[in-house]
Amino acid sequence: MSRFEPQIKAAGLGFSYEDTDIFKDLSFSIIKNQSLFLLGPSGSGKSTFAYCLNRLYPEAVDGNITGSIMFDGKNLDEFKPGELNQKIGIVFQDPESQFCMLTVEEEVAFGLENFHVPRAEMESKIDRALEWAGLQAEKKTVIHTLSGGQKQKLALACVLALEPDVIILDEPTANLDPQSSSELVETITNLKQYRPFTLIVNEHKLDDWFELIDRCLVLDSNGTLLFDGTPEQCYGEFTPYLRKEGIWLPKVVEAGITAKDAGVYKGERIPLRTSELLTGLEDPSAFFKKESKTTDPKEPILEVNGLYARGHLNNITLRIHKGERTALVGANGSGKTTLSKCLAGLLPVDQGEIQFLGVPLSKWKENDLYQSLGYVFQNPEHQFITDSVYEEISFGLMQKAIVSTILEKMGLETHAGAHPFALSQGQKRRLSVATMLVHEQDLLILDEPTFGQDANTAHEIMSVLDEKDGAVFMITHDMELVDQYADTVHVLDKGELIFSGTPERLWENCEVISRARLKLPFRKQMENEMVRREIHVTS
Repeated sequence: MSRFEPQIKAAGLGFSYEDTDIFKDLSFSIIKNQSLFLLGPSGSGKSTFAYCLNRLYPEAVDGNITGSIMFDGKNLDEFKPGELNQKIGIVFQDPESQFCMLTVEEEVAFGLENFHVPRAEMESKIDRALEWAGLQAEKKTVIHTLSGGQKQKLALACVLALEPDVIILDEPTANLDPQSSSELVETITNLKQYRPFTLIVNEHKLDDWFELIDRCLVLDSNGTLLFDGTPEQCYGEFTPYLRKEGIWLPKVVEAGITAKDAGVYKGERIPLRTSELLTGLEDPSAFFKKESKTTDPKEPILEVNGLYARGHLNNITLRIHKGERTALVGANGSGKTTLSKCLAGLLPVDQGEIQFLGVPLSKWKENDLYQSLGYVFQNPEHQFITDSVYEEISFGLMQKAIVSTILEKMGLETHAGAHPFALSQGQKRRLSVATMLVHEQDLLILDEPTFGQDANTAHEIMSVLDEKDGAVFMITHDMELVDQYADTVHVLDKGELIFSGTPERLWENCEVISRARLKLPFRKQMENEMVRREIHVTS
């Protein structure tokens, strides 16, 4: 095949499920070894589109596909069962859905065995894939004990071990800590130099990927092709359409547009790189200055003293106050989800005490506790119990009037009759948050509240949470959320609490940032860059 001939070619491609068009009439060609962004708002069909490219859909669901897809000059229907999966590898948005073995090593070996890789070659391929994914130390680990981020790395290792011609990454960094996200991009970049392959990335965190990507395919909310071109064209000329659709922008582009709208950016075009942004701003230090929050101290709503649990948490002591917005951050595997489940009474503690509203958590009756304390799981499917979106939100409510309001706020009004499991991953996350918001508990604990969201829906979720009277405690890898919304941030490292304080104090603590594998939010990165460039920083 010539390097300019299409490796993948779609003509009039459409997919419908339960009489609903997910996307329609997509026509495009992908050249071998290109690196593409697949962009679009939540629910636009990006994941479904990716699954169609390696024939997972319509075979795995009762859907209908129209049009055609060609790979290496052959229609996908012409490939033997399993043959295409070796050539086109995909890392799912929900990594757990693709595991079937007990340990990390066995899971990576499973794919190799299916494609009859000789036993003599298997060990080295497993070790190499685990090294690429940063999981060497977990080779013998039982999969269900891994954190969400580690499971994401394992899913990637399973695909890398097969060395496919095309790799599709569906929200690959959603569950990764900030440093792991950067390392993943670095790994993929190095792999493409070592062994070129076509890369398709469905992602919301764009900044780390920007230099690697040479093309953007953009779907709109109706599942039609909105844009096909270079990143420079996409973010330089097409940003008004992207913003309208709620599609995430690189942070430097977003900052440039905000500055331009405010009349403080004098550059002729929207900046695509840091140097352009800082050069074009009239007063960079004033633009990136954040107004300090002043909050009156309130009484604690939840108190943790000397907590030990499951061999993961060691001597945790913290407070959550009434009305407080608290973030819990740390590296993958640091114990964040374990701690949050202990705080919600979902996991037992080995030692120490948790008091909620002045009463030991162990003394609460389950029904009474969950009237006052809500929990949103990392995997939203774990909390769905009814057959429709409307029923899920209204379950247990005496007053149903609020349901329509929350459906509209969460962008789910057109899906009220749909089964929760028929929603996209981003829509499932919004539903899981909505089911808790309607009960107006004193404390709401959320594990990755904006997972899988486009820019508009992420903003809407956080706005609703910010308006909430009760306290909000969220686990997140998104330092922008911490910077914008949190009053207090706690940092975990290997089960130990190594920092508690305001976000601003955290950003100044380089040792904690490094140890917990965090990254500074964009505005702090720009402040540091201004210092490096000797641009005056407003104190």
